[in-house]
Amino acid sequence: MTTTVFSDIDWNKDGKQVGALFLPHSPDDDAWGVIPFPAASIRNGEGPVVVVSGAVHGDEYEGPVVIAELIRQIQGADVQGQLILLPSFNAPAQRAGRRTSPIDHLNLNRVFPGDDFGAPTQQIARYVTDHIFVRANYYLDLHAGGRTLFIQPSAHVVMAEAMDPALVRTNARLAEVFGVGITVQTSNMGDYRTAAGYTSMKGIPTLAAEMGMGGWVSGSSVQATRDATRRFLKHTGVLPRITTVPGQPTRWTRINGPAAYVFAPCDGYFERRFELGDAIGAGQLAGLMHQLTRPTLEPEPVYFQTAGTLYAHGLIGHVRAGQNLAVLIEDVAPP
Repeated sequence: MTTTVFSDIDWNKDGKQVGALFLPHSPDDDAWGVIPFPAASIRNGEGPVVVVSGAVHGDEYEGPVVIAELIRQIQGADVQGQLILLPSFNAPAQRAGRRTSPIDHLNLNRVFPGDDFGAPTQQIARYVTDHIFVRANYYLDLHAGGRTLFIQPSAHVVMAEAMDPALVRTNARLAEVFGVGITVQTSNMGDYRTAAGYTSMKGIPTLAAEMGMGGWVSGSSVQATRDATRRFLKHTGVLPRITTVPGQPTRWTRINGPAAYVFAPCDGYFERRFELGDAIGAGQLAGLMHQLTRPTLEPEPVYFQTAGTLYAHGLIGHVRAGQNLAVLIEDVAPP
């Protein structure tokens, strides 16, 4: 392994260690600096290795809040196996409050398995791939809608034709234990370079979740994330004595390919004609694209291609051609 990333955490050592991953970085104002990525390992004897990450996108906050809480509260004696916590997986983006890194402008959730000598975002992905995911028996990746998206709280399971049916069933059970109202089966339009996509393709039981929206963080969204995460960790066996509260039955859905997405047909100003959770019919009006720099032009109507439930939509009215405006889900049978 040729990574330049190093850590003050010994992943093979028992006990509680709180430290960081350090990525050497030499920008204009620092000859020999590093980018620190906070991390923790809590290990005690034999048992499952469970990895929990937050802030893969830097404008999503519920996961980091709950993971930081776990770092403060969980002690070695509470663990059976190893709990690896990555509260600031994309630390530069988190500091900037942005979806992507301000250093290299890359989306961490589109670069896996990464590159040891690529851009900083690719380097941290590769280190986690080779030094952390390789140990994992379970992976939980906590997301939220961030500052550009309204989205219904939900769990995500990656689905691909090549996946082992046993893994699909295991992931389905994780989603049921997680206990939020919607579970979405997704292929991410065939792009498996996400953290959850990579671990799923490697056969690691994996669950991702969208637990907030709008770039804010609220007491209710943190509590929902806290409760669901604790249920997940108890189910895996890594925190066998942690106190949990019951979840709710989950509605199984899927994003059924590209037709489930609505994209802006041109640059302009989008007037949406839907609300989160609406039942949508195929051919229904999604909204109007206004070209306000050319006020003599009539607005262009935008339509839904298929039927479903309005699962997520953008927050920003001023959009560019190709920008996502809305996403639909449809009900499916549980795996």
